Amino acid sequence: MKVKIKLSLHFLGSLITLFIFVFSMIVLFSTLFNHLIIWFTSDESIATYFVNQILLPILPYLAVILFCLLYGWWIGSDFFYILDWILLLSKGVYHEPNRMRKKTKSHKKPRFNAYQDIFIQLRTLTETLQRNELERKELEKMRKEWTAGISHDLKTPLTYIKGYSYMLSSDKHEWSEKEKQKFTSLIRKQAIHMENIIEDLNTVFHFDNGQFPLSLQKRDITQFVHDIVIELTDNPLVKHKNISIKINTNHFIPFIFDEQMLKRALNNLIMNAIIHNPAGTEIMLSVEKRDHLVIEVSDNGVGMNNETLKNLFNRYYRGTSTKIPSEGTGLGMSIAKQLIEAHQGSITVESTLHEGTVIYVSFKLDTN
Repeated sequence: MKVKIKLSLHFLGSLITLFIFVFSMIVLFSTLFNHLIIWFTSDESIATYFVNQILLPILPYLAVILFCLLYGWWIGSDFFYILDWILLLSKGVYHEPNRMRKKTKSHKKPRFNAYQDIFIQLRTLTETLQRNELERKELEKMRKEWTAGISHDLKTPLTYIKGYSYMLSSDKHEWSEKEKQKFTSLIRKQAIHMENIIEDLNTVFHFDNGQFPLSLQKRDITQFVHDIVIELTDNPLVKHKNISIKINTNHFIPFIFDEQMLKRALNNLIMNAIIHNPAGTEIMLSVEKRDHLVIEVSDNGVGMNNETLKNLFNRYYRGTSTKIPSEGTGLGMSIAKQLIEAHQGSITVESTLHEGTVIYVSFKLDTN
């Protein structure tokens, strides 16, 4: 609407300018030719005849044509500049045209003031497209790295399974019963690892396609979290790294949730703290009832830098090299966030490098 008003006012101003220009040109050229003819012929009657009968009838048309050429050049430069700009954007070149731009770093200003808003909107669009393109390239890079990581994570257990299966089926050596049990145990462990990876990928697929119904039941959320902590303290990785996991609340808090899905989400959050922190780290869980339900997972570990914190829930960001052994797909935090949001909850993270991390999981409480 603002542009339309400016264009309307400019059109009115252009008509007034046209009349003034034509009148001025008629007065100027008629006077000029009159004096020139008198100067050449010394006959005022010839000058008067030429001006009145020949010049004046065609002079308004000439003045209008001249005005249109000058006006078109003035307004057309911005118009073609805009067309060049749009053409560049359509070709995926997200910057302002270099044509007619001054050598200074300042933006080109439109000659035609009514184009000012169009220039502003085009610059905003260009900057947005530039950001989107950078984000797309960054996401594509992370996607490729993530795909390479998943391939690596699948190949590693597959190599174990193939190797030990070949050894068991080989006729060149007679294996003892103890050795066979060891081999089958390793095969089973690696098969479970592959199953977990596939399950993560399957979960993400279902979320992307909106096919993830929850089986909701009402239960004491404090006891539920307490059970998760007890189960995780028996995890071999927790014992090996001498990590302590504690819970600091015993209040009864009823909450409606899907036990399997929420357990998986909290497990992912806690396991992330276990895997990425050094031995001796303390992990604390608390459950509080305010105007909403808050589950807090905190640790005094290594913390995260800004890049890791920014991409923590990005499914294509692993945070580690594919050369480093991984416990999963790198999808754990992304899946946890999706499972929490499926319960109409939210998750936020605060972290300071070398000081630790705090994860806040918040849910609305049913007041009925």
